[in-house]
Amino acid sequence: MDAAPTPDRGKETPSTSLLANLRIVSLGTLLSRILGLLRDIGMASLFGAGTTLDAFIVAFRVPNLTRQLFGEGALTTAFLPVFLEDREKHGEHAARATLTAVAVALSAILLAVVLVAELVAVATYATVTLSPSNELLLLLFMILLPYLLLICLAALCCASLHAMREFLWPALVPVVLNVVWLVGLTVAWLFAEGELRRVTWIAFAIPIAGVFQLALPVWVLFRRRHGFVRDWRLAWPRVGQVFRTMLPVVGGIAILQVNTVVDSLLAWGLARPESGGPAWIEAWGLPALLESGTASALYIGQRMYQFPLGVFGIALGTVLYPVLTRHAQRGEFEQLRKDLSRGIRIVIAIGIPASLGLVCLAKPITTALFQRGQFTAADGQLAATMVAIYGAGVWVFIGLAILNRAFYATGDRLTPMRFGIFALAVNLLANAILVVAIGGTGLAWGSVIASSCQLLLTIRRIDRQLGSLLWKEIFVTAVKTVFCTAAMTLACVFTVTYFSEPPTSLLSRVWMLVVPMGVSVVTYLATAKLFLLREPFEILSERH
Repeated sequence: MDAAPTPDRGKETPSTSLLANLRIVSLGTLLSRILGLLRDIGMASLFGAGTTLDAFIVAFRVPNLTRQLFGEGALTTAFLPVFLEDREKHGEHAARATLTAVAVALSAILLAVVLVAELVAVATYATVTLSPSNELLLLLFMILLPYLLLICLAALCCASLHAMREFLWPALVPVVLNVVWLVGLTVAWLFAEGELRRVTWIAFAIPIAGVFQLALPVWVLFRRRHGFVRDWRLAWPRVGQVFRTMLPVVGGIAILQVNTVVDSLLAWGLARPESGGPAWIEAWGLPALLESGTASALYIGQRMYQFPLGVFGIALGTVLYPVLTRHAQRGEFEQLRKDLSRGIRIVIAIGIPASLGLVCLAKPITTALFQRGQFTAADGQLAATMVAIYGAGVWVFIGLAILNRAFYATGDRLTPMRFGIFALAVNLLANAILVVAIGGTGLAWGSVIASSCQLLLTIRRIDRQLGSLLWKEIFVTAVKTVFCTAAMTLACVFTVTYFSEPPTSLLSRVWMLVVPMGVSVVTYLATAKLFLLREPFEILSERH
């Protein structure tokens, strides 16, 4: 007989629990992003922006896409309501049976996907004559693919912990990946010789990290007496409900990640390898359009914009989603519009200065963090351009993350998916035009343009579906934010120009980044006080 489960923590007011969970998610995400930044610095230093790093980044896209989809909302959104319903109506054992049944189904599906993909890759490797760069890409893909299965199961276990108001351990799961990755990077740097052996060692570290990422939430579940059960077959009908709910949510959340994968594949296929061999596109009789290292520069740009998106966007979404859901379930649509409008004001007040700050600091960021070892000044210039372009869209990406939560809160899971598919089509069209016109930076511009179109459609539909938001207050916040951001931008540009000399030491690298960043933050907060812009100083709380 199962031991009695440990009870949830003491009763908390909504305000207290939301704020506490917000701090946990924000700090966990911040720690993970910092470690991820150190990881990217190490990878760029060890390999430079060339074919080897390009191959690793592209090969990691598929398993990493599943991590972003399942780890950042889709599985939690679909599974958590079903798990909670079983727990409240049928008891703890029924909820554990549902968890086990979904885990079994998910394992079977993903294991089949991994095995088929591995067999196809092995057959291709054995029968097709590949260029050295494509051979490396296929080898890394085969090594990294099992991570897909491990991280999806870890996300499922984390969703169960969220249902039990356990946020600390799930917040540390992404940290585990970066810690193991850094260990693998260090071991490869110290003991492996040659780029091929080093990148292979690092690739093997990723599935090892996945094992630890899965073991952590499983251990917490069993420690709290909420682990898997043997008699799970009675819960099998719930599996269909979870997957039916999850599919449109995945579609809605996935588009930005799918766009990044498409962009990376194009950056790889349209670029001529460093070795001088033919580009993938040249096999079709078309000329190579991009330079080697474009995929690496694109990846750095994406990583930099994901820093504020992860730390701020995910944390704010975590706070707003249950609040909006509760309003929708109670029919409190006036309060829902009020809280959603408040969220939009905060997105404007934080997202716009974050965007302009990333644009202005793109060059110091890439110089201070990445320009070392095999990563040359030319690599840094291309990466800085990518960072600036993606930086211009930070507020758009954050706004989409928040507004899509409003659709999910009201039970509308199809609208974000439809708009996302439209955005994907816009991205492909923009890529086709801009890559020919301006080169690799056109891939970054395509994503920003597509997401901006999606944001406009989303705002229009929400206003029609939920009723008019508090646009007067939103407009006032936007005007104040523009003035404050303009002052911040002038201060930032002046400071960056003052520290424009190439760094000669580690201290000068830190100095050229920290000083402009500090001046920008102080200037923005000071002007926000002057213009009575209160949103940057607010901590989102619920008063009910």
